[in-house]
Amino acid sequence: MTSTQNRAFLFRIVIIPALSITAALGIAGVIWSGLGETGAKLLRSAIEVDVASILALLCSGPARSVSQRAVQLTGIVSTLAALAIGIVATWWNLASGSLADGLGRTAAVLVILAIAATHASLMLPRRTYSRPMRIVVPGTVLCTAIAAELIANYAIFPNFSPGNGYDKALQVVLILDVLGTILILVLHRFGPARTDGAARKPEARPSSPPHPSQAKLPAVP
Repeated sequence: MTSTQNRAFLFRIVIIPALSITAALGIAGVIWSGLGETGAKLLRSAIEVDVASILALLCSGPARSVSQRAVQLTGIVSTLAALAIGIVATWWNLASGSLADGLGRTAAVLVILAIAATHASLMLPRRTYSRPMRIVVPGTVLCTAIAAELIANYAIFPNFSPGNGYDKALQVVLILDVLGTILILVLHRFGPARTDGAARKPEARPSSPPHPSQAKLPAVP
């Protein structure tokens, strides 16, 4: 199946039923003043499936290069892995202990990686729209990767306390990331026309002279 068919399949088979189940459980919890322990677990699992399916959908668009496809696959795999850990932690009651702590840290890193890959997957297709895009998009994706690494260190290392300079560097990178994302959206909407081959219109072919058989013969006196 093509990427468009995969997105349509994911939307119809996974996202719509998951959102419907989440809405039904939420309404039931409001009407009956609570769902109980099993109902709460079902609601939490449904929410996790909702978030994971939306992230996977955003990472499943058409790819124009091998590197872009690798970023998309990274987002999808990390999303599914985080979903699996979340469901296991929900139903096995892993509230404390070294195993719960390790799974929680692993899930946090996977979620950060999934969000970063999803953001990069949405930005990379706009790289070929114009010359400014070829500068802004790679810089924004680089800031996304750096920010994800700096944030993930808090989940990877217990009691991580790098200092004030580390936090300031993270804030600067996040500001640049947000600024680049806004600039990409503005250039995509109001910027110059695309310069890739898809935006070029085919040149009009010169009209050929009429065939000799179609030419009018002079009248005979």
